[in-house]
Amino acid sequence: MRSGDLPTAVKKNLLDLQYTKYLQYFTTSLIIIFTYFIGIAIAILTKQVDWHQGDVLFKITSASGIFLSVMVLVLLRFRDHMNNIIGEVKKLEM
Repeated sequence: MRSGDLPTAVKKNLLDLQYTKYLQYFTTSLIIIFTYFIGIAIAILTKQVDWHQGDVLFKITSASGIFLSVMVLVLLRFRDHMNNIIGEVKKLEM
């Protein structure tokens, strides 16, 4: 059975499942970002990170920049998927 043969209600349910999947990915990515910031804050508060050493500061800044860049790109991709799914649901005639 091709996707053109499916009833509109089934198509909407499949799109809802996809939306839920990407919403879960999106929220999990946000939780990972906040956990990263909490870990950095704990490391600073417990003095596990010596900010007076330039090489340590450079390593943490570099790692944070790479990590946050990747996570922002992932978040934007998931948000685009979610917006596309919303557009597809609106196109369905129910």
